[in-house]
Amino acid sequence: MATPASKTPEPRRGDHLFVKCSGRGPVAVLVHGVAGSHLIWDPLVPLLEPHYTVVRIDLPGYGNSAPLDVASTPDALVDAVRSTLHTAGLTPPYQLVGLSMGANVVLAYAATHPDEVSGLTGIGFPYFPDPRAARAGLRRNGWTFLPAVAPRLASVTLPVLWRALRRSGLTRFHRGIYTPEMAYDALRVDYRSFVSCLDNCMIHFPYGRVLEATAAQPRVFIHGGDDRWAPATAVARAVTGAPNTEFVRVEHAPHNLVVTRPSDVAAAIGRHRRAAGAS
Repeated sequence: MATPASKTPEPRRGDHLFVKCSGRGPVAVLVHGVAGSHLIWDPLVPLLEPHYTVVRIDLPGYGNSAPLDVASTPDALVDAVRSTLHTAGLTPPYQLVGLSMGANVVLAYAATHPDEVSGLTGIGFPYFPDPRAARAGLRRNGWTFLPAVAPRLASVTLPVLWRALRRSGLTRFHRGIYTPEMAYDALRVDYRSFVSCLDNCMIHFPYGRVLEATAAQPRVFIHGGDDRWAPATAVARAVTGAPNTEFVRVEHAPHNLVVTRPSDVAAAIGRHRRAAGAS
């Protein structure tokens, strides 16, 4: 196995995350967002498996992974993901693919350990220029509306509501863009981890610094034209013109392109992979 760029951090509770691997080829690590788990990638995985060893991870406190004993900061999540990949014997460099908040996590990984990353894909990158804009963006999504508007009320009501929905079995009737299995797994999130991720990895995430630190690496940002979290025009302004960076706008598509437009996402990743390999 390749020698890591620096010493692997000492494990904490939550460091050894749930991992699911499939496919063959270079390692592509898929990191979900603040509302999901490894199941969110189900529509995209079959399209990537012919080209990659696809590695799906549940972040700390999500799905099958235990929460961290510390705050879910970008550094803490990067350490947890990196420790898990190291323990699983997966050799860098990695192609990192992040959805929504997961895009922030993979950018933070590449900024910290650039020698371990061969390329970056941000899907629905939630770029916010400042905390005020981030809170406004979070208010436009049903999953994050209440924590953004009334955090104290959310801390009391949401854990109870999520637990009741899981126990009731009503998620099996879910008819949104998520499958019932995706919806159920999303509701398994540890609330403290969820809120900590919102605060540290979205509202107060160092977007400008991390974008600058990863500018030397091949990057593609794939964004829905109808994204309500972060408008496509704002994201395009933030990333377009940077070296080694491509911005792909998928028209008439919402935030979660992985579920709604997996073929478009796979095609964009494939084009970028071929272009990066040829350059």
